[in-house]
Amino acid sequence: MKIKPWYILLLAIPAAGALWYLNTYTAYHGQFDIWVFALALISLIPLAQLSGDVVETLTNYISPLAQGLLDASLSNVPELAIGVFLILHALVFPQTQVENYEIVQGLLIGSVINNVLFTLGFSTFISAFRHGRLTFNKERAAGYASMLALAVVGLALPTLATKFSTLSGSALANADTAVSLVVGGILIVSYIAYVGADIFKWGERKQNAAVAVGEASAEHHADHHAEHAEHEGPMTVAQLERMAKEKLEAEAERLEQAAQKTRQELRLKNRPLFLLAALSFAIVTIITVGVCFMLVSVTDTVISGTPLTPLSTGLILFPIICNFGEIIEAVQKGWGRDMEGAMEIAAGSSVQIPLFVTPLLVFVGYFLSLTGLIPPLTLIFQPLELIVIGLVTFVYALVNLDGETTWLEGAQLLAFYVMIAVTAFALPGQ
Repeated sequence: MKIKPWYILLLAIPAAGALWYLNTYTAYHGQFDIWVFALALISLIPLAQLSGDVVETLTNYISPLAQGLLDASLSNVPELAIGVFLILHALVFPQTQVENYEIVQGLLIGSVINNVLFTLGFSTFISAFRHGRLTFNKERAAGYASMLALAVVGLALPTLATKFSTLSGSALANADTAVSLVVGGILIVSYIAYVGADIFKWGERKQNAAVAVGEASAEHHADHHAEHAEHEGPMTVAQLERMAKEKLEAEAERLEQAAQKTRQELRLKNRPLFLLAALSFAIVTIITVGVCFMLVSVTDTVISGTPLTPLSTGLILFPIICNFGEIIEAVQKGWGRDMEGAMEIAAGSSVQIPLFVTPLLVFVGYFLSLTGLIPPLTLIFQPLELIVIGLVTFVYALVNLDGETTWLEGAQLLAFYVMIAVTAFALPGQ
């Protein structure tokens, strides 16, 4: 694992911890709120990059499947931790419930906006400006666009249903909570299907996958076709293509088996290094959660004493910090001409937030509301947030579905994001 320049910012973690203790348990209570807030935000920047580097180190010992699951889960830790702690903070201090819920909802919407507009826009601009017009898999981009559209519909429907039922006078008691829970459950199921298709490759049939039930392997098929060609004469174009495909599948299977064997040998041979990497993964995750706790503990007082608002904090500030790892990784891939990799990082994280983190926080908020101290967290968003995320989804599809991109498209995405940020910081808090 290479040492990155911004790892120097890890020094902010003990500084934030020391000031948080002084600010919470000593005579200096409340005097370092802004310093704790700023240092906690700074601490999340290197932690985001460090978590990605730890997972990259673990890839020498784990399968691509495990790597995909770690990437999908660890990238959402800051958003999930901040959301849970904001709900818990509202439970302990009920007077902060309105602002905290507004920050949570802004964070959920803002993470999608940040990934699609800022992360993808910045990496696209850097990559295309350096290398010129670039192409990528438009089918893959279309898949992300459809999942993002599903997520946006799921986020918007409870708000629209509640507004229309209120206008018609037919609103049922706690209808917003019930609809939010049902939609949240559907989004979770959709996320499981997404993970199954994207990581586990559910539903994909390989011609060489049924050897155990008596079918020949792809390599055997390829050899059989070659022998058949020698006896039967020239083959058709379709037969040649099928034979070539079967040989490629056989070679891919052989390489994957060799890679798995190599990883297993490395894990056994370098067991101490593997355990150290796994321990580092756990430590980074725990520290990230702890930093998020310190951040949330002073957020309400910082907002009340600075120009920050719940909307600007949740929609812009927190998402940029939480997604710093994705931003750096996407820009690095764009700089290296891997535009498809940059697109997958931005779009993949954009899909995970509304399909996984959002419904999970809704269920957490509901169970905590059973105490009677706070209302449940629902999927009833501000109209501005829904309008923006709808426009973002449309822009993403418009820019990426042609399978190619330019620096101008990246600049347009960044311009869209700047307009949203200016609007969020200009609007009043409530």
